[in-house]
Amino acid sequence: MARQNYWLWVVGLAVGCNSPARTTGALPAASAAATHPTGTSAAPTLPLEWTERVTGGATASEPLPLVIAMHGLGDRPEAFGELYSGFDQRARVVLLRAPDPWGTGYSWFPFRAHDGDDLRAKGIAIAAERVIVTVALLESKLPTRGKPIVTGFSQGGMLSFAIAARHPDRVRAALPLGGVLPAPLWPAFDAGSPAVRIIALHGEADAVVPIAPTKSAVAALQARGFDARLESFPGVGHSLPEPLRGRYFELLKAELNRP
Repeated sequence: MARQNYWLWVVGLAVGCNSPARTTGALPAASAAATHPTGTSAAPTLPLEWTERVTGGATASEPLPLVIAMHGLGDRPEAFGELYSGFDQRARVVLLRAPDPWGTGYSWFPFRAHDGDDLRAKGIAIAAERVIVTVALLESKLPTRGKPIVTGFSQGGMLSFAIAARHPDRVRAALPLGGVLPAPLWPAFDAGSPAVRIIALHGEADAVVPIAPTKSAVAALQARGFDARLESFPGVGHSLPEPLRGRYFELLKAELNRP
């Protein structure tokens, strides 16, 4: 059971998807070095392992928009991928696997409940750089159309924020779910008119990752010229129920079809 602590995230993810997995193929690890033998202290430049699934009746061989999806603490890409079962938009959803074991799943960065923002931000930043390295590799290996969309829940939502804030030229959109961008990762520059769009979705009753710091992060991004906004959901905690899930798919479809 999750403790009522800002940085103690839930291990499980209940997304309410009962459809069987429709994985169309799993790409191998980017290289033998991509998985550190202990799951910790891996060099930040090493690519991550991933699983691929195509949606909307598409085939894996055709050029498709790329969605980079990142699970939460203690989850696995295969389980998080069930969120996209039945998604009717043609896309290539690549589900990355976090590098460090955590319970029966994985963690994106070292987790200690009492770490300050500076240490947590460092872990998020290192993980975000590994994601960017992996995205570049995926773009070189897979038939891809346009810049990728980054998205994820909880820890994955934090990475989505960080990637868009630190690499606004590398992605077309970020859709963080139940995530936050710690203040040390707020950009120090004025973004001008970046093409990246950031739309965060967050439950107003989230006691695990409270919404207030996310509001502050979005306001900070807006003040720096980012196209960022927050949509909140009354009564929703740290989970992805309807209507949040339905709204998420509406936004994801819109971003996939945006020129």
